[in-house]
Amino acid sequence: MIVNARGFVLSRRPAGEYDRIATLYTEDLGKITARFVGVSRPAGKLKALSEPAVWGEYRLHLSARADLAKCVGGSLIASFPGTRGDLARLTAALYCAELLERLTAERAPGPEKYRLMAAVLAALEEHPSRWLSLAFGLRLLDMAGFSLRERAPGSCARVWSALHEREPAGLTELAFDRNAAADARQALEAHIEEQTGRPILTARFREALRTAKPRAAPA
Repeated sequence: MIVNARGFVLSRRPAGEYDRIATLYTEDLGKITARFVGVSRPAGKLKALSEPAVWGEYRLHLSARADLAKCVGGSLIASFPGTRGDLARLTAALYCAELLERLTAERAPGPEKYRLMAAVLAALEEHPSRWLSLAFGLRLLDMAGFSLRERAPGSCARVWSALHEREPAGLTELAFDRNAAADARQALEAHIEEQTGRPILTARFREALRTAKPRAAPA
């Protein structure tokens, strides 16, 4: 069966010499893993569609006899060039993608999660805020049934409601509080790691960047 699905690439890895396996989060199918054949060849036509944190329209072949879908075509909707050209914003986008992959089941549609990812990537591109990836994580926990809404760290009382409720593009109006952000992120990441049993790799990368370049800390 061939279906067309809009989605975001959450992660990708090589498969053999020229193929890639990518995890997509789609509007209608939820999270789905797809093989992109031959995209690592010099003339690979779908390579851009298999890059993390791009938004595309994917033509997928689904089979009841195979766990993997196969991408047979598609087109880019947005590649978010401003975000991709800024290491802090790109790290924030990849952080959101990792959390979405970690906290969702395969082929379980979640339109509200898809809309949240779309809104946060658009805000990173047009209205970047250092609160964005943190707000994404807290709202995703709400949607996944592991909410921290009633467990605000003491330093976060002023911003906690806004992080859960304000539109992503509107977070630019929320004054950044470094201590509150650090405490909120610690609570978020400890809770996710407790639920999933694995560390958040992008968080480790972000901390390595912060140690190397304190003034270039990602959102």
